[in-house]
Amino acid sequence: MDVLTDLLRSLRSRNQIYGRLELTAPWGLRVHAGTRLSFYAVSRGDAILETKRRTIRLATGDIVFIREGLAHTLKNCARTRAVSVSEVFEQRGGRCGGLISYGGGGEQTTIVSGGFAFETTTLDPLIAHFPEVLHVEGDGGTAARWLESTLQFMASEMHAEAPGYELVASRLADVLFVHALRTHVRAHPCESANWLRAIGDPQLGVAFQRMHERPDAPWTVEALARAASMSRSAFAARFTEVLEISPLAYLTRWRMHRAAELLVASTSTVNEVAGVVGYETESAFTKVFKRHFGETPGAYRRARRPAT
Repeated sequence: MDVLTDLLRSLRSRNQIYGRLELTAPWGLRVHAGTRLSFYAVSRGDAILETKRRTIRLATGDIVFIREGLAHTLKNCARTRAVSVSEVFEQRGGRCGGLISYGGGGEQTTIVSGGFAFETTTLDPLIAHFPEVLHVEGDGGTAARWLESTLQFMASEMHAEAPGYELVASRLADVLFVHALRTHVRAHPCESANWLRAIGDPQLGVAFQRMHERPDAPWTVEALARAASMSRSAFAARFTEVLEISPLAYLTRWRMHRAAELLVASTSTVNEVAGVVGYETESAFTKVFKRHFGETPGAYRRARRPAT
């Protein structure tokens, strides 16, 4: 399994499609700071996105992801007054999904909007380094044509509201998210979130992949440096610079995350889980686990498993 897939599955994201926005000029939407990673995909027309720090012009085929906690506005032009997005959704009784029409009857813009929430808490540093605003432009190439057709399909599903449309749109939103991450890493390697930079780095990415594939291996900094075809000192310095954590500290964090998943989802004993994530003894594993989570593996499992 590739690292990006592994990380995204481990973050246990849940997405929700807010709706297909059919907007006619003049229009403006004010969105308060939320608790989800929001996205807007423009399938027709254009728009202006404004945050406290940035103003971005969005065109057909563009996708923009906005970190949770960041208030923003969407408008047809800078001079338009923005109303609270909750007022616009009141036409559906405040319910998400489906078709929402708003505006003054002029030039048309269609935007598919949604959000992602991450269930995990053990990989918070990875989420914390996601950029405040991730803008992927539809540049007119082959990828853009594929993206445009995907956006049109999403918009059609939202318009028809046929049985299962929310599930179809939700799956397509996952596709858009992966596409956006890939494109951002390729186009802006130095501006990417730290873990995205590591994945895209031709040397660090190899070591990153090895740790994710074999968390049980007896990794040392020297072994990881060899996998990356770097000297020990150069590898350790670069890894720490990009990820803001040392290689072995990241390895421990990843091992604890995998252990927490196994304790909740499997019937393996604590000793078996310890072996899977690279610890020779249960006592050594328990010591690290308790330092990381503040409770023993057994207590962690009992608190999070559903009652039978």
